[in-house]
Amino acid sequence: MKPSVFSRIFLILLFLISVLIVNFIFSPIERVIYLVKLKPEVKVLDIDGISFRDLNKNNKLDRYEDHRLDTVQRVEDLISQMTLEEKVGTLFHPPVTINPDWMFRLYSLFVDGGKLTESEIINQHINHFNLYGNPKPERLAKRLNNLQKIASRSRLGIPVTISSDPIHEVPNGGGVASFSLDGFSKWPSQLGLAASQDPNLVKQFAEIAREEYLAVGIRTALHPMADLATEPRWARNFGTFGSDNVMSSKLTMAYMDGFQGKTIDSQSVMTMVKHFPGGGPQENGLDPHLFSGRNQIYPGNMFDYHIKPFIDAINNNLAVIMPYYGITVNQTSENVAIGFNKDLLTTLLRNELGYKGVICSDWGIINGRHWGVGDLSIEERYIKAIDAGIDQFGGEKDTEVVIELVKKGLMPLSRIDASVKRILKNKFDLGLFDNPYVEVDQVKSRVNTERNIKLGKEAQKQSMVLLKNDSTLPLEKNINIFVDGFNTKSIVHGNVVSDIKDADVIVSYVHTVFNGNQPSGIDRLVDNVLSSIFPNQDLNFSPEILEKLDEFSSIKPLIVIVDLNRPAILDSINQMSSALVGTFGVDESVIFETLFGESKPTGKLPFEIPSSMKEVNEQLEDVPDDTMNPTFKFGFGLTYP
Repeated sequence: MKPSVFSRIFLILLFLISVLIVNFIFSPIERVIYLVKLKPEVKVLDIDGISFRDLNKNNKLDRYEDHRLDTVQRVEDLISQMTLEEKVGTLFHPPVTINPDWMFRLYSLFVDGGKLTESEIINQHINHFNLYGNPKPERLAKRLNNLQKIASRSRLGIPVTISSDPIHEVPNGGGVASFSLDGFSKWPSQLGLAASQDPNLVKQFAEIAREEYLAVGIRTALHPMADLATEPRWARNFGTFGSDNVMSSKLTMAYMDGFQGKTIDSQSVMTMVKHFPGGGPQENGLDPHLFSGRNQIYPGNMFDYHIKPFIDAINNNLAVIMPYYGITVNQTSENVAIGFNKDLLTTLLRNELGYKGVICSDWGIINGRHWGVGDLSIEERYIKAIDAGIDQFGGEKDTEVVIELVKKGLMPLSRIDASVKRILKNKFDLGLFDNPYVEVDQVKSRVNTERNIKLGKEAQKQSMVLLKNDSTLPLEKNINIFVDGFNTKSIVHGNVVSDIKDADVIVSYVHTVFNGNQPSGIDRLVDNVLSSIFPNQDLNFSPEILEKLDEFSSIKPLIVIVDLNRPAILDSINQMSSALVGTFGVDESVIFETLFGESKPTGKLPFEIPSSMKEVNEQLEDVPDDTMNPTFKFGFGLTYP
């Protein structure tokens, strides 16, 4: 290692040790403070044979506690009782970390020093939290019930709303902000759902995911992505519905309908559609989580093409929307990140498109991803973001800063009230004020059931795309197979052999192309760590992989399974393989069931597959499927005879 690497590791360790020491000293103090502030348990009022929760503990029925009234009346009554501090707390949406792995634990320590969520609820009046970690369903349900109980003992008893990124991915099938939580049913990535081209399948997934979210207490889905995969180098293509804006719109509507229903109520999970106005056209394919990818560009003048799915979502009862991090270069009067851009969030989104719901920023735009406004102070960034149209701040928790802005007259209380009303409306519509709890003993019967597992596997099968078949597939039963790149050593219908010479066919699994990291573009610890998650722009598989496959193909017929959660250059692999199958987050057992013909592949490519990096570099970031000589075109897909 170079000395600079040693120095960086030393600084990271020193920082973590200092955080742990501070946390060890102050956590007990913090716990005492919030325990002192806890109000009595909520009692139930019985009026004319109807039960109501006495949320503010005054032994009478307030209008906001009366579930017979409409949402508007309840919101107006509640906001009239809220202090400035309680209003401002509603504007924040930080993480809650439950059963984290070491990476999430380090991230949590880095972001907030391991601050107690209970303290954030009682002392800071925060009532929205984004799930981090990998808890099993029952543990998650218990923990969220406990947080709701703490929230009920706040002065006004405002319940918490728990949100989550996708958690139903097959292990190793997702990517950035998309996870596979143990104990939940497993489905293909959003891109895999797009490969099915079937709105009914997408709606079925959303309905089952909604059932499992409701069972554990998650009430807001930080998905789907309505971004379009027009830039093949972009690392987040896996989370889109592909490159076609008409198809994306249809599937986004089906997704929303499955999670929300036609009206948002106690059986709904709200969808936070993202990332307005479409995060696909990233300059050179770099992602704006990092400074190096801060620019969204439109060399093909296709800005409106990317907005269509959002327009349709707005007209489909969209209640929360998330802008992305980037700067839409030269599309508005100033080149600042979308979360600070009034032309986009107020003039376009609210005034022209008629959006009336909550605008929640992407995570950390004030203290981390503040592209184009880095010269502003923290206070000035909050002012600019709120003036632009942001209602709620994802990942942030600087409540004191915003409180002081109002007290100093730098932020009108009326503007805070407008955001709080929109946010509270969603809480009331979800029924959280009337019953925020889940039945922990019912989790096992509602989550990861045999039915859900079966339907998830069927969806995985429908997402697989057969790209080439020289009469090799489906495989005959009981043949000898040499496998490469798989975890499984036991294959139904086939015999796994250890000596390649004994094989009838070779099946090699090539995972998502990753040739090093995207540069962070700024020398900050968090950014340098974050950059390790994002691949660089090279879509070629490494020479080592290609040489291995070429050697395989010279020995026996070669079947290549390639993970296409981002497009890859497949020209050479296509030539050397006897059969080629594209997947988007699929379990290994499902792959082999399909190879042996238990199901026929029916998926279609949700974007084109370019033939060379030269053509990738010459295409336009905002234009769909525009490389000159693609190896496989958008919508391509074979099946068995």
